[in-house]
Amino acid sequence: MDDALKRHDRARLEPYFRLHKDAHLNIIRNWMGNNTEDEFYDLADEYGMMVLNDFWQSTQNFQVEPQDPALFLANAEDTVKRYRNHPSIVVWFGRNEGVPYPMLNEGLDDLLFRLDGTRWFTGGSNTVNLQGSGPYNYRQPEAYFTDLATGFSVETGTPSLATREAIAAYVPKADQWPLSDTLAYHDWHFSGNGDTKTFMASLNTRFGPATSFADFERKAQMMNLEGHKAMFEGFLGHLWTKNSGRLLWMTHPAWTSNAWQIYSSDYDTHAAYYGIAKASEPVHVQLNLPGNEVVVINTTREPAPGLVATSRILGLDGKELFGRTDRLDASANADTMLAPLPLDKVLADYPMVLVTQNLSDASGRLVSSNFYWRGRDEASYRALNAMPKVALRAKLAAPITVSGEQELRVTITNPAATPALAAKLTLLDAKGERILPAYYSDNYVSLTGGQSQTITIRYPARKGPAPHVALRGWNVVEAEARLP
Repeated sequence: MDDALKRHDRARLEPYFRLHKDAHLNIIRNWMGNNTEDEFYDLADEYGMMVLNDFWQSTQNFQVEPQDPALFLANAEDTVKRYRNHPSIVVWFGRNEGVPYPMLNEGLDDLLFRLDGTRWFTGGSNTVNLQGSGPYNYRQPEAYFTDLATGFSVETGTPSLATREAIAAYVPKADQWPLSDTLAYHDWHFSGNGDTKTFMASLNTRFGPATSFADFERKAQMMNLEGHKAMFEGFLGHLWTKNSGRLLWMTHPAWTSNAWQIYSSDYDTHAAYYGIAKASEPVHVQLNLPGNEVVVINTTREPAPGLVATSRILGLDGKELFGRTDRLDASANADTMLAPLPLDKVLADYPMVLVTQNLSDASGRLVSSNFYWRGRDEASYRALNAMPKVALRAKLAAPITVSGEQELRVTITNPAATPALAAKLTLLDAKGERILPAYYSDNYVSLTGGQSQTITIRYPARKGPAPHVALRGWNVVEAEARLP
């Protein structure tokens, strides 16, 4: 659904489409046909987003069935005639989760064959040639490579806490900690579909119970980053063998939520967004679970010959425990599987390690990079708490104008030997308020000792003082960086 209050003009909708595109996503499901505005379909066309378009029935055997089939089919005919000229629509679903009763199902099939015969119609959004829906609560990352890595999934979700800045905009400070019913009203709840019990249990085991809201948000973002990256790496790491597609329930929040989303309704992006953007790179290097195979994924239409994949296992102090270089050719639209890393052997001696991966092309240009923290078991993750704090250096270049927007380039450097994990940049105005929408080339980045990375931030052109950037992260000293 576009917005809980249906404030759906083009200016409000377009940043959401751009965020999807920048995260390398290529499909949106119009659940229950809730989006009926021309702007929705226009933007899907322009941004190259395929649309799975539902008709207006929810879960079979749980909701009231349409009482006037002739009226329903007349409405469906009007809908098809109105929107069939949009190339973004690729599939028509008869209903969500189930199939319409026979008179409607056969009627929809007939009218779509007659009015829009080049596109597929199927009665239901799941089970009919598709994977069943869910799960909607937190699962261990490995599950997305094994039990949940099957078929074409139209709904998979997990809790997804927004940034502390986004939450502060709608939850009073007194209600933020301890976690209260106020946050539950915004979908951080402990019972029902999509509850956070398994998420909280895993967070407490891995990192220890939170001591404040800031500490809770910091730990939750580590879970967001790891879990959402696994959801898509688990799918893409078995592309065309076990998996052919994955959609999230849901990418988009229709209001101020903390469940399932990859960004906030105010356009703020949290770690879940960047985990998915990383996993979905067109050419991507990763580790598959549970076997720790190195996999290079090429979802483009062109082969990528002469690639070099470098994998390193590091201790938490940054010292190398294992290193390997692989040379390969990555076929188009395929996975290239390489030998496993000996993670199990290393973890026997070092219960918690870091893994870095770089993928370069024949000219030496960096094509993809990846970074993991891996423990012998969940309790081993507690070792991350003892990592020394790192004061990152940040250098800002003067903003430039690009295509009517402003672009700020920020180079962050880790001057310490200790790796810096999940460093987050937040673009702020002169009053210290977030600038939204803002489009980051990367975020929640991890840097080994001496490593630098330049991040570009695009944002709407504005007058007045140049913006500045706030920094924080897992073991990153909180700071602000400004232009000289």
